[in-house]
Amino acid sequence: VTEISQKSFEDICSKLDPELAMKVREQGLEQLKSIISRFPGGRIPSPGVVPPSGTRMPPPQILRMPSAETLKKIPPELQKMLGPGMLRMASPEMLNIMRPNAGPGGKMPTPKPGMSPPELLLPPQLLSAIHEVSLNTPQSGLLAEKWEERQSGVRLLQTVCKLVSGVLLRNWYTVKPELFKVLEMLALNESSELEPDLARDCNVALACLSTCIVPLKVLSTALTAVEHVSQSSSWKAKNAMLEFLQVHVFTNMAAFHSQTEEAARVVNIVTRLIKDDRIEVREKAGKVLGGMLHCSFISEEVASKLLDQFKLEVSRKIKKKPKLNEDASLFQENKSKAILMRHSGVLGLSAFVLSCPYDIPPHLPDILMLLADHLHDPQPIPATVKNVFQEFKRTHQDNWAEHKQKLTEDQLATLTDLLVSPSYYA
Repeated sequence: VTEISQKSFEDICSKLDPELAMKVREQGLEQLKSIISRFPGGRIPSPGVVPPSGTRMPPPQILRMPSAETLKKIPPELQKMLGPGMLRMASPEMLNIMRPNAGPGGKMPTPKPGMSPPELLLPPQLLSAIHEVSLNTPQSGLLAEKWEERQSGVRLLQTVCKLVSGVLLRNWYTVKPELFKVLEMLALNESSELEPDLARDCNVALACLSTCIVPLKVLSTALTAVEHVSQSSSWKAKNAMLEFLQVHVFTNMAAFHSQTEEAARVVNIVTRLIKDDRIEVREKAGKVLGGMLHCSFISEEVASKLLDQFKLEVSRKIKKKPKLNEDASLFQENKSKAILMRHSGVLGLSAFVLSCPYDIPPHLPDILMLLADHLHDPQPIPATVKNVFQEFKRTHQDNWAEHKQKLTEDQLATLTDLLVSPSYYA
């Protein structure tokens, strides 16, 4: 309840007992608003709802019924105004606050720090009336209807997730092509922060779907669904598809080796996402590409073409200063695109490095030297280069005496400068 109009105030009074309604009208709308403003966020709790954690509870003496001595001390005017029924139900604190001479004109005093919680300033019947009227306003009703509609959709998707997981885990027959129709919804909601239970169910369903053996006739349908989601505007959905595609390809490696066209579609998806505007998607695509190269999913011919393509993207120059009379915003936009393309090339070359964690093939030293030349490029390129060399050192340091025989003296000197930390006393 953030705002109460005069009409809503009258509706609230009409739902009260005559004696309480008269008292509320005497105090006025502004006094009621001032009391409501004491609630957290200006919202009164639902009747019977336990106060939230951290709310100061009233002391026990406030919660007990007024004694006979307390009732005798109440002024006659207040006894006449409240009536015997309300006097028996009112707490001592409420009687003290509602005393006619407690403030100017007999009005309730303005609450001060240290006073009792606002729940004690509003009788339960008044709280119920305010809550009922606030729910019946057109705006609140529309919001409640939309929220319930949304929650209904959430529950339906959770049911679908559990159905997919149950079907794939408890049955021996192969996956049906119809299940890939829900792939987009699963990817869009697998990282939902608003609905953590839904996110968990979507993750489980994606995991079950990615580890299924897909028949050859269903392989094209699955890749079509993956391609569709990979073009989504949500970068989290793209990341989810890269995770899905990585497991899906390794699970169905034999099927993809027999279907070269479908394998080419997978490579196209990954190489397209390695140029995505979002850095998280580019880095994830680079890791997936490295895994595909490592397990020989990509043929040597295709790998050679990709290597030449990444080298070409890395070699493109980035303008440092705009030309004379060149628009500054246009220059910055072109520079950002050039940095993005070079970073995608660096990620592609990094995938070739990370695909060889236990040896140094003939093409690897040249790639390492090419990456070393971009250690001082604009970010995020240097960070990627440093991570690659750190990973290269970690995976090759055990047999470094053998590996360094495959490098020239100049290459070895460059790598030593990059991999060995400078001495503090040098």
